Amino acid sequence: MDNQVLFIIMNNQVNYSQNKNMDHKELYNSLGGNPDNYFNTIRGFIYKDKIIFYKANLSYDKEVIDTACRFAPLIKNQMNNPYLKVCCGINPGQNGSSWEPIMTLNDNELITSQISNNIESIKQKEEEIKRKIETPNETVIDFKNNYSDPKFIKLATVFTLGMIVLTILSKVILIVLQKIDIGNGWELLLSISQIVLLIITLIGYQKKMPSTKYLGIAASIALVFMFNLVDIIIGVINLLFTIDQGYILKILSRGK
Repeated sequence: MDNQVLFIIMNNQVNYSQNKNMDHKELYNSLGGNPDNYFNTIRGFIYKDKIIFYKANLSYDKEVIDTACRFAPLIKNQMNNPYLKVCCGINPGQNGSSWEPIMTLNDNELITSQISNNIESIKQKEEEIKRKIETPNETVIDFKNNYSDPKFIKLATVFTLGMIVLTILSKVILIVLQKIDIGNGWELLLSISQIVLLIITLIGYQKKMPSTKYLGIAASIALVFMFNLVDIIIGVINLLFTIDQGYILKILSRGK
C-alpha cells in the first residue's frame, strides 16, 4: 500500500515511520525495543481515511481497542485530519482482494473512552496529591545535631545564652551610637523579635523540642535582616551552630 504511514506504540507514545522500505519490526528494533516483547506490541498504519491498530497476526483484543481509543485522537491531531476512521484488526484479502479492517470504532465509543481516560487521569493526580500531602516533606537543610542528647542540650543552652547576651549588647551599643532608630517601628520590632526568638530557642533546647532548629534558623534570619555587621556575624554563627555544632567546635578548637 502506497502513501501509508507506519506507527508503533512504544514507551507510551506513538512512533511513526514513512520509510516505505521499513516494516514494523525494523521500526521496533530501531527504537531499541526488546525482541521478546514485539509479538504483543501494538502497531498499525494510517492509510487513506483510516487509522488501523493491531497486534501480531493482524489481530486485535481489548488492549488494542483501549489503545486505539486512547491514541487515535492524538494521531488525528498530529496528522491534522479529524475525519480519520479508527479501526482495529485486519482481515487479509484473498486472491488479490484488498485488506479490510475487522472492526471500526464509532464516535460514541471514542468519546466514552476518552472521558473514562480523563477521569482515570484525574484520579491518579488526586492520589498523587494525596500522597504528597500525607508524606512529610524532606528538609532541604541537613541538620546534624542530636536535639535529645543531654550533652548537646547543655552546650546549646550555654551557647544560646551567649547569643542572647551578645545580641542585647549589640543593640545597646547600636542605640548609643545612634545606628538604630528607636522611633523606627521596623527596626524596633526586628530588634525585639531577635531577642525573643533566641529566648524561645533557648527554651526549646531545654525542653528537647524537635522544632527548636527552625526557631534557631528564624532567629538567625532576623539577625541578618538587621543589615548590621555585628548582627550579621552573630546571625551566621547562630545559624552554623543550629545546623551543626561541629562547625563552632572546630572554630573554637583552632583558637586554642
